[in-house]
Amino acid sequence: MTHGQLRGSGMSQSMLRVGGRLTPLGRAVHWVTQYFDATANQTGKNPYAYPAYDDLHTGSSPDQLTDGDLLAPTLLNAAPSITAFYTLQALRPTLEAALAAIPPDLTLQDAVRTGRHHELVGELFRCLDEQKTPGVQLTTLTKVLHRKRPLLIPLHDRHVRACYVNDGPTYPMRRTAGRTWAHYTATLAASIADDLDRQAEQWAVLRSCVPDIGLLRILDVVAWNTARQELA
Repeated sequence: MTHGQLRGSGMSQSMLRVGGRLTPLGRAVHWVTQYFDATANQTGKNPYAYPAYDDLHTGSSPDQLTDGDLLAPTLLNAAPSITAFYTLQALRPTLEAALAAIPPDLTLQDAVRTGRHHELVGELFRCLDEQKTPGVQLTTLTKVLHRKRPLLIPLHDRHVRACYVNDGPTYPMRRTAGRTWAHYTATLAASIADDLDRQAEQWAVLRSCVPDIGLLRILDVVAWNTARQELA
């Protein structure tokens, strides 16, 4: 759908909810089309990470994590430190085993509908609870793993957290002391899937603007823009 079609349909005034925050759908369309403009990014002075991050060739299969995969967060301005890189190398067997248990075509919405998000999404991040992971926190790990299962694994950073975690009445998740990362990521997955399901028409509009891009990647761009002014 073009910007003209959006205005003509009246959807420019529709609101899009991301967690506990609302933004006009027309504004989200602008953010998404701007971010995923490959030509502008490849030739402009202030490029975004698409397609550099999404199309990074590392010579690995969907179940493998090469050293190149471990460095992919660099393209999202979350470069692992040297300590973090060694930690990720040590985690590689555990992460690859968890990835191998996940069908490549499984979507987040289907995993949540069948209750498998606790087992699959949460399990990927259990290592953050069960062992020391110097230099590696949730943000880095999601940016490593999202490329391997882009239909299932949401990206995470402080902007996504700001959209979903707050004690305000409109937010789906509360600040909870002592919550494990496995539980946090499974709960976040369910909250994101609920947003995608309840607003299927609005997300379909955004997807139509960039049909080759997955919904979780699109949602991350919208969340980042929605929260960034407050967090700047």
